[in-house]
Amino acid sequence: MMQAGHSGGGRMGFNRPPADAPERPVKRDTLWRTFALYRPYRRRLAGVIGSVLINAGLGVVPPLLVATIIDDVIPSGDTQKLLTIVGVMLGVTAVSGLFNLLQAHLNTRVGLSVMRDLRGRLYSHLQRQPVSFFAGTRTGEIQSRLTNDVTNTQLVLTDTISTIVSNAAIVIASVIAMAIISWQLSLVALGVTPIFVFFTVKVGRRRRRLTREAQQAVAELTASAGETLSVSGVMLAKTFGREREQLDRFDATNEELTRVSVRQQMTGRGFFVLVQTFFGMAPAIVWFVGGWLLFNNSGGISVGDIVAFTAIQTRLLFPLAGLLNRGVDVTSALALFERIFEYLDLEPEIKDPADPVPVDRTSITGEVAFSHVGFKYDAARGVEDSFGLEDVTFTAAAGKLTALVGPSGSGKTTMGYLMSRLYDVDEGGVSIDNIDLRDMTQRDLSTLVSVVSQDPFLFHASIGDNLRYGDPSASEEDLAVAARAAQIYDTIDGLPEGFDTIVGERGYRLSGGERQRVAIARAVLANPRVLLLDEATSSLDTQSERLVQRALGELMEGRTTVAIAHRLSTIIAADQILVVLNGRIVDRGNFTELVSRSGLFRQLYEEQFTAIPTDLPPLERDGAASHSRPDRVPEPAD
Repeated sequence: MMQAGHSGGGRMGFNRPPADAPERPVKRDTLWRTFALYRPYRRRLAGVIGSVLINAGLGVVPPLLVATIIDDVIPSGDTQKLLTIVGVMLGVTAVSGLFNLLQAHLNTRVGLSVMRDLRGRLYSHLQRQPVSFFAGTRTGEIQSRLTNDVTNTQLVLTDTISTIVSNAAIVIASVIAMAIISWQLSLVALGVTPIFVFFTVKVGRRRRRLTREAQQAVAELTASAGETLSVSGVMLAKTFGREREQLDRFDATNEELTRVSVRQQMTGRGFFVLVQTFFGMAPAIVWFVGGWLLFNNSGGISVGDIVAFTAIQTRLLFPLAGLLNRGVDVTSALALFERIFEYLDLEPEIKDPADPVPVDRTSITGEVAFSHVGFKYDAARGVEDSFGLEDVTFTAAAGKLTALVGPSGSGKTTMGYLMSRLYDVDEGGVSIDNIDLRDMTQRDLSTLVSVVSQDPFLFHASIGDNLRYGDPSASEEDLAVAARAAQIYDTIDGLPEGFDTIVGERGYRLSGGERQRVAIARAVLANPRVLLLDEATSSLDTQSERLVQRALGELMEGRTTVAIAHRLSTIIAADQILVVLNGRIVDRGNFTELVSRSGLFRQLYEEQFTAIPTDLPPLERDGAASHSRPDRVPEPAD
């Protein structure tokens, strides 16, 4: 496809994504939006919560039965009652284990399903973003949010709700049981809890900020690795001898990530050690206070009550510490959800109409018309200085070849962007067969228009898979027909694995001409009504160019073709040539007319050719009448 952000001589850019914005307070709705992710699984979640509550209630039964054994059964010597109580304790433990298993199963299913939905929703939303977003945002940053950020929410999504509910239920049930046994001991055991809660909130805020910094560092590391370890990045580094510099930059980013991660992990560790130390000492304090009350016959407690109280307290301490710790984890995770929601809140610039015009592909002739089109790249589209198109009007006749020529940055590629609706016009309109592109769905438009660019993109997959991107239903015979039309069949047939040959990242196992012809074969399978050629032969050697030109001739037959060109040798046979300068069409005509009257066109021509032919015999292009061109195209000037 056309290289996004390349128009205007490469001036295009895009503002950094929200992750680079200054630290902001937590959005109020972030937590509620996170909980809303569970809505489709509320029945399973209800099962998780029900299992948690049952387990919380069952958990306080054994300590209370222990108190009964100490205070009643042992003094009375009632063996039968002892066996009954022990049996109940064993039964309660077994039932609690079964509910734990059910809770773990439901909780894992719910959490991983929510994470799958979040990742899919984010990927789908990113696909709807405008080209300017991807042109100005590093791929590694996008991948980091899609993979690292979502993956790092797994603990929250798969474990937090059940843990919070479970710990809260255990704490509530335990506090009630403790208060029933002795309110005096309860005050001793729980008196400092508000202090711990206060410091937990403080620690959580700091951890959230550090988590955001850490994820930004991860995104930077991912982006750096993705760029420098790509085929293009490695080749660039090796040819310029810059491996050492790239390693130094990677090490610096890696060191920053380690520094932030250490701070993130260690923040609050001392506080939680203090909490655990106090909770470890609490039973001893309770025994001291309980013993003092027992010696002084105060509080109406017994030895069994103290034993039951300390047992329940021990069961309370870990859930209470877990609640405090998990509160910090949730606060930290909010930074991840904020980063994810920032992308989900981006509004797509290009949208399908509410009531699209139905497109019957079989009846479309492919006439493309620009009517008083105005368009500007501005701050909203990621650039500081405004440039684009102004009052562009022309018609590319159905089945004919229209060429766009002009100096770099004149607006040719921008016209291609608008024709394939990678951007929407600001003024006027672009239509195919009198249907405004904004009135049809993007999917319908994609079946009508195909692009062959100077740097075609191929997936790291087989040749056959790359070809089927044009038509997923294509058979082996269809692939062969398209490959023959693109002058690439003999090359593919000569490979040991044929159409199953893996092309490598971006197709680098193939030559430039081979990649180009595979892209042409892919366009043949797509069978578009309109073909956009973005200087499809500018970077090829002479032999490859001839093969590609032959393939393009097959592809262009009977289709409306708009060729964006810098090399005039590719457009001499055009039915119509549009000369573009500073975003406007300054002249138009066929090759003979423009050579004779257009100073700009003549200048562009003379920059590439040693001489201008004066005798231009007629040309027959693929059986269709066309304008004149020389029998032999002059060789480019040295």
